[in-house]
Amino acid sequence: MNSSSNPGWRTSGLAEVSGRRAVVVRIGALGDVLLTRRLTFSLSRAGIRSTLLAPARHASLLLHDPWIDAVFDSESPRFAEAFAGRWPEDAGAFDLAVVISRAASLTDATRRAAARVIVVSPEPERADLSIAQQWTQAVDAECEPFLGVLPGLAVAEHAPLVKGATLIHPGSGSPRKNWPIARFRELSRELLALGHLVAWIRGPAEPGNDFPPSGVESIDRPSLPSLARTLAAARLFIGNDSGVSHLAAAVGAPTVALFGPTSSQAWSPDGARVQVVRSTSGAMEDLPLGAVLKAAADANIGDEVSQ
Repeated sequence: MNSSSNPGWRTSGLAEVSGRRAVVVRIGALGDVLLTRRLTFSLSRAGIRSTLLAPARHASLLLHDPWIDAVFDSESPRFAEAFAGRWPEDAGAFDLAVVISRAASLTDATRRAAARVIVVSPEPERADLSIAQQWTQAVDAECEPFLGVLPGLAVAEHAPLVKGATLIHPGSGSPRKNWPIARFRELSRELLALGHLVAWIRGPAEPGNDFPPSGVESIDRPSLPSLARTLAAARLFIGNDSGVSHLAAAVGAPTVALFGPTSSQAWSPDGARVQVVRSTSGAMEDLPLGAVLKAAADANIGDEVSQ
């Protein structure tokens, strides 16, 4: 895929279109790309439409946001030259480029495409503000940073893999960020005893022996669109600091996100129904089961879940 466009772009609830266009560059994993939504939504409120230069395997989900015009696939041969400081001649011109990267080549490439370039640190520069808000504040000369609850990320109108389940994702991109698998099994048994339909999401990063306990369904390697639909139909989601947790929050699922070595203040999922449970020591093995159960209760999931 070289690029994809959003044929259903509409302005309902947004500022009237000013004709200005921005390209937002974020080369990263699923969670990194999802965290650009606050920035692009803020731009849309100033009438600026956004195109994303990002991995399309993640960013194509954001074409459901009505303020996103298109996705340029950063992993395609067409945009390989951007990493050498060049911009494809047929990719068009923009009024603004927001480059969330330290790569000088990407900045050089967007200078060939945009009238103004704003370079933003991909890492937190403040300890008291989420990274999504920090990225948005970096463009406050172009738009007023939106501080409210973002619209939920829409999903395709197809059946979810399972509906009304409590979904658990025991993995992440780093073993250091993972709660011990034995704790997830304990948690699953507690939830089963309370009458929950429990299902584990298992992706390619999960070890082959990390199977759920008896009575728990397993959703193995779902496609990203299928996963988004299933999360949107979930009763509750519980997971580590991972892209799947960010996706759960974005589609509006009640989300319990578990944090240890990474900053929950900076990297918490951006959503209206997110509960964060943080290990005070920074070690995931020190995060008690009772704290996770309490957070699940606080997520307003219907049946009470308690220690």
